[in-house]
Amino acid sequence: MKLAIDSRYLGMSGIGRVLEGILDNLDYDNYEIALIGNESLKNQYPKANIIISNDNPFSKKGILSFPKEVNNYDCLFIPNFIIPYGIKIPVYCIVHDLIFLDMKEITTSGFIDYTLKKHLFKRCFKKAKKIFTVSNFTIDRCNHYFPKYVNKLILTYPGLSKSIIEYGKTHTYLKEKDNTIVYVGNVKPHKGLDILLEAFKNLNNDDYKLKIIGQKEKFLVGSTYDETKYKNVIFTGRITDEELMDEIMRAKYLVQPSLYEGFGVPPLEALYLGTIPVLSNIQVFKEVYSDLSVIFFENKEELTDILNKNIEKEITPREELLKKYNFSLMAEKVLNVMVNENGDNKHN
Repeated sequence: MKLAIDSRYLGMSGIGRVLEGILDNLDYDNYEIALIGNESLKNQYPKANIIISNDNPFSKKGILSFPKEVNNYDCLFIPNFIIPYGIKIPVYCIVHDLIFLDMKEITTSGFIDYTLKKHLFKRCFKKAKKIFTVSNFTIDRCNHYFPKYVNKLILTYPGLSKSIIEYGKTHTYLKEKDNTIVYVGNVKPHKGLDILLEAFKNLNNDDYKLKIIGQKEKFLVGSTYDETKYKNVIFTGRITDEELMDEIMRAKYLVQPSLYEGFGVPPLEALYLGTIPVLSNIQVFKEVYSDLSVIFFENKEELTDILNKNIEKEITPREELLKKYNFSLMAEKVLNVMVNENGDNKHN
């Protein structure tokens, strides 16, 4: 089988991390795989064919001017719901969430933007041969908006990347933790960072530091956030994977105060590194993390109380996490579906 993958999303927060997890676990020896993206892919994935495209997948050009060479392959995999025009081969997509429809007030810039995103979602559900979803919560939301296409949905959980698994092989849990709370992810309004900041401001312990690991630009869009109001808050900006894992491992807690998620990978990584996640009590977090060593909170007052109490929990064993949440499992499931539906034409 000859498989093409839209890899222009690499480096983009959640979608990029899921894509990287899949790419790192594909069988490049037995399948001819082409990656659509920039030239740096040649060094990262030397066994893959590279189809050069420097277009932003969210841009008008990125949607309308997709490389025609893709049509020489048996099928195309896209790690998002945006299917470019001009594709004549079977397409497989991932729908991570439907936040643009569920929370349109804070994720779209008006009626035209909302209508366009809804059109692209509908086009994805109509055109895609199969749609992978990252949680049962996302399946429920897909069924709510597009019940006609329920037969196309396939659940496949994201997981732990090769890099963090390798890091874990040489790093044991730290017994002595820093007085640090970390947040990892993008800084869009639905991530609930204003809740975390207000809770942190009201802590009794002045020795705590809060590290927000992500880009500072456009922080809390639409709010009246004033950085000078908060003491001991550090914006790290972008850091390397190893620096990120070190920060998470040393932290007392990882806090994920999201109002909405499709899955949420950082708490899983925190558990693997021996750090307790403190999570907002939203439906998808309950689905994914209820059986693991996490702490849930309802509001900023309860979050403050939890952090002040300095709660300890026994961490879920790494082996247990890997049995269910592993990108190798996700990559295998995605590849098997495409092979079964498009013929197992291995290149020996």
